[in-house]
Amino acid sequence: MWYPDPSHICNEESHCLVCRPGGDVLASSPDFQGFPELTEPSQWFPDWQRLQIGTLDDKPVMLVSAPVDASAPQGYVWVNIRPLLGGLNSGKLEALCRASMLSSWDSNNRFCGRCGTLTVQDLKESARICPSCGYRSYPRVSPAMIVRITNGSKILLAHNRRFPRGVYSCVAGYVESGETLEQTVLREIKEEVGLDAASPRYLSSQSWPFPHSLMLGFETTASGEPEPDGDEITDAGWYPGDNLPHIPRHGTIARWLIDDWRKKLGLIKE
Repeated sequence: MWYPDPSHICNEESHCLVCRPGGDVLASSPDFQGFPELTEPSQWFPDWQRLQIGTLDDKPVMLVSAPVDASAPQGYVWVNIRPLLGGLNSGKLEALCRASMLSSWDSNNRFCGRCGTLTVQDLKESARICPSCGYRSYPRVSPAMIVRITNGSKILLAHNRRFPRGVYSCVAGYVESGETLEQTVLREIKEEVGLDAASPRYLSSQSWPFPHSLMLGFETTASGEPEPDGDEITDAGWYPGDNLPHIPRHGTIARWLIDDWRKKLGLIKE
């Protein structure tokens, strides 16, 4: 079981995750079947920042935060964690997500944003402290909503210009300052596909470390012909559950939202 806790004291026997900004983790093979067996990581990476980030199966997990341009030691490779999302058990995946997010945060907050002084790591919580002015920097989490929009036996799926060619997914977007989550859902639907939707209902969430999002999943209903905004969304349409375009991979909340709906239609067995 994974438990995020920065207060555990790590040592040379701890699990060790070596990450660099951008979602890369050091692995002994491209499929990342487990934590790399690194003995004496402090000797391997003497100048890299080390953080204790939690425990996995009661064993401390240490993050070694590498620079973005760091080379992999001989016998190891950098692996991006995005393709690993559907292939790891939940404990390892949660540890990887936290490590990746903290690595990016650590890299971006070495110096105080208020006075420019070099910051130091707080040993009791995930924070960096300015020894000059006392300012504390905490890991950034950016809330975003993703919504399953249905109309009877059809679901609305959209292609974002940033997606791979042919991939369609649920409407999603970041929460603006001062907004509630429900307001974000309705605003994003209106902006991206031009539809007025019913009151949304919360379903589930997923940590999304690219680089520091928290995806909050909703469902709602709507009707009418979607009108893509032409900026982010290049195409959108209603699709029957048994005839979908290419959709996101397993391990993503987008795929879970779609598959959960298809289960309710009896198209996927439990």
